[in-house]
Amino acid sequence: MKPQAVLFDLDGTLVNSKPAVERAWIQLATEAQIPLEKMVGLHGIPAEQSLRQLLPDREEKEILKWVERIEYLETSDTKGVIAIDGAVELLKKLDENNISWTIVTSCTIPLALSRVKAAGIPFPENSVTFNDVEKGKPFPDPFLLGAKRLGINPSNCVVVEDAPAGVIAGKAAGCTVAAVLTSHQKHELAMADHHLEHLEDLLPIIF
Repeated sequence: MKPQAVLFDLDGTLVNSKPAVERAWIQLATEAQIPLEKMVGLHGIPAEQSLRQLLPDREEKEILKWVERIEYLETSDTKGVIAIDGAVELLKKLDENNISWTIVTSCTIPLALSRVKAAGIPFPENSVTFNDVEKGKPFPDPFLLGAKRLGINPSNCVVVEDAPAGVIAGKAAGCTVAAVLTSHQKHELAMADHHLEHLEDLLPIIF
């Protein structure tokens, strides 16, 4: 049976924000004295969860200071943030065919809004952000909430992701997962049910 709904990740899936993300986190690493090599593998994980992992010995007050700082750095810098090739057209086609979809992102609401605005991507009111769940990706909670908000059983949803954390979350939620190869290699996303070279490759899975 074809999926009834699509749950899209944002960064690396619908929006290319890599240059802005790298600038923000390199700046934060310098300020917080975090070795850059420790940041490898954190793509797709909410910033607060990442910082708690990176700074396990820091006091809560300091961690929250850096959470606020990275929020500012990322939200204020949208230079070069653009839609992934085919994203706008794909979303339009889903709307034209009455296929339910929403965004499920590790971004906070302000950060998500700044990036979709910069990229010209619509942001549904039922989108799920880090602010909506207690545990973000790689836990299944964001995608379970996304499916609930669409009124569709998770087993009838396809998750579109670019990061290992998101693929793990989607599978744990019981969804079919399509991994788009924008930020990682196929072998890094081996748990996914489908691998997409381009977003338009999703069409045969849905229709």
